[in-house]
Amino acid sequence: MTHNHAVVWLDAREAKVFSFDADDVDKKRVKADAPRKHVRHSGNVGAGKGRDNREYFEAILAEVEATLDDVDGWMITGPDGARQDFEKYVRGHAELLAGKLGKGEVMEQLDDAKLLDMARRRLN
Repeated sequence: MTHNHAVVWLDAREAKVFSFDADDVDKKRVKADAPRKHVRHSGNVGAGKGRDNREYFEAILAEVEATLDDVDGWMITGPDGARQDFEKYVRGHAELLAGKLGKGEVMEQLDDAKLLDMARRRLN
């Protein structure tokens, strides 16, 4: 079924994609293949780079695009780092969806009902 609103909650390990309209909701889960490990380095770390998130972000975008018909609006939520990285990726790689992207929300994981309620209030 297609919907016209969506909310994505993500962190470095997984994303939850909720597509919805006034009467229906659909939930998909996208797992990151290689979640980040939090490692504390001491001394000179050098010019190391973080994990490449392209495949993870593309999988999330595919779920959003597959369930949205005429996109009226959608938003990204989650811990600040993951949310910001994904938003930056969307703005650089998915012009149509970026144009419909609403203001994101920094939040730790809520239960699904609370997350969906917040998204419905913001996007309707």
